[in-house]
Amino acid sequence: MANDLTAFNPEYWAKEMQDTFYKESSALKIANTELRADLKDGDTLHKPYGSYPRVQTYTKGTDITVKDLSTTDESLTVSTAKVASFYVDDIDAVQNKWDVASRYAVDAQRQLNNVLDQAILAEYSNAAKTIDDGDLGGTDGNSIVVSSANIANIFTAAGRELNSRKRTEKNRFAMISPRMLETLQNYVGGRETVFGDAVSDNGMIGNRFGFDLILSNNLPFTATFDMDTILVDTDTVTINGVTFTADADGAAVGAGHFSIQGSAALCAAQLASAINDDGTPGVDTYIALSAEDRQLIEEAGIVATVVGTNIVITGYGDIVVSTSNSVSAAWSVQKQHSLMGVYGSIDLVTQVTPNVVFRDAELRLGKYVHPWMLFGKKTFARNASGLVAVQMDASAWT
Repeated sequence: MANDLTAFNPEYWAKEMQDTFYKESSALKIANTELRADLKDGDTLHKPYGSYPRVQTYTKGTDITVKDLSTTDESLTVSTAKVASFYVDDIDAVQNKWDVASRYAVDAQRQLNNVLDQAILAEYSNAAKTIDDGDLGGTDGNSIVVSSANIANIFTAAGRELNSRKRTEKNRFAMISPRMLETLQNYVGGRETVFGDAVSDNGMIGNRFGFDLILSNNLPFTATFDMDTILVDTDTVTINGVTFTADADGAAVGAGHFSIQGSAALCAAQLASAINDDGTPGVDTYIALSAEDRQLIEEAGIVATVVGTNIVITGYGDIVVSTSNSVSAAWSVQKQHSLMGVYGSIDLVTQVTPNVVFRDAELRLGKYVHPWMLFGKKTFARNASGLVAVQMDASAWT
């Protein structure tokens, strides 16, 4: 019979909590932030543009035809407020080993910066030109399957588009994903070194093809889950490493599981609710994800929208999706968009930069902590010519 002396074993606490890793914000530097000085109060900043004068031939002794001029008003509105609030009790503040309020305030600010980063890169949809496979000699409308054989052509095509739109400035940027960086590294190989192996704090890698290369984990991503029939118990849908599991109608059990309901449309709606964490979790709806899995969804800005019986997801980063099911459901239209162009083409006004406000809890011994920010962003019409989006195929990602 062995002795049981474990009660004598001491226990220790580490000097520091575990590190929490967040996406690094790198898109802020490509935006123009000078308009903040013009919008010190109020919520709207107008920035109109005028029509072009027209040149005509003058004939001696004849009247000139005077052309009318016109103006078009555009405005940027500061209307997006984001907050990441939490509560810390005074008892916890006294008894906890670590300063929880300070630690979580820093984490919350980094998450707010990540949201701001994604908001800037979402402006790819307002670029004057989207490059796809047709611009590289392939099929118009198809996404580009990025490879070592065509990576250089992507940059030269983007440069051509900027040049043709009279945006010949030298201060050009290219927001690239980790997968694009890998392809660039394979393209360069051992022939030359044009960028370092390490990435700077602001994502800068180096310069290539006349573009500053900036690494980003927030390039916009879209995909569609085609589901024309109801899923079956134990079928799975995986998004960014997070698995959602179908359970029999009214029998959802386990984190990330959802009830298949009674029709394909209702099944899709329930899966979307599980992804978005909306509605009320329960056995007849869905069971909430674990904290770690919920972070993977929210940090990537993933949002699900039901279109008929299909689910369209949008997000940010090198997102991988998959499914294992016994019906005909499948992922389609998987795309990622890189953004290239001229610095300052996107205007960003942060009236309140990410900061922390403490408020006393009236009927509690503690404080509410409110990390928050207030911002607006806009790609004005004349600045759209300084942006080029690159539509890339993400269907083969694993």
